[in-house]
Amino acid sequence: MPRTASPDAGSAASAAVFVAGLQDEHIALVAFTSLLRTEQDALVQGDADRLAEIATDKAEQLELLTLLGESRSRHLAAQNLNGSAEGMLTWLSRNPGFGAAVKKIWRDLLAQAETARQINHSNGLLIESRLQQNRLKLAVLQTAAACDGVYRPDGQLRPLRSTRSLSQV
Repeated sequence: MPRTASPDAGSAASAAVFVAGLQDEHIALVAFTSLLRTEQDALVQGDADRLAEIATDKAEQLELLTLLGESRSRHLAAQNLNGSAEGMLTWLSRNPGFGAAVKKIWRDLLAQAETARQINHSNGLLIESRLQQNRLKLAVLQTAAACDGVYRPDGQLRPLRSTRSLSQV
């Protein structure tokens, strides 16, 4: 759950809560990245049951990340800053007492976000590859099902469909 400062808190207290929220966001992003790696392992192994479990955890983690990101954006907006990296840099210049610590947290958060983006992209490619394989398998099965088959319902072999006898060949 995002941390918030009380409305009557001073700017230093508000800044401290903001920094703690950035740390929480970084921790949540590390956990999310770990889930993406676990998802990647399950995709490579073709473990559909594990993927279903991971999907639930991912949804919860994404919800937390969304709340934390919105909290960060609200804090920046309250100071007439946008929620982008530019807004963070402006916040850092306005709060030099928190500068070095927050710069490191912010750099780590951006680096972790890039790692998560790359893993998520790779997972998307794995999913697309699996979908293509499954589509091909399904097409083969549908084609085979459309044929009359080799055996009749009574278990006897179906005769060849040729209209010519072997003696005419």
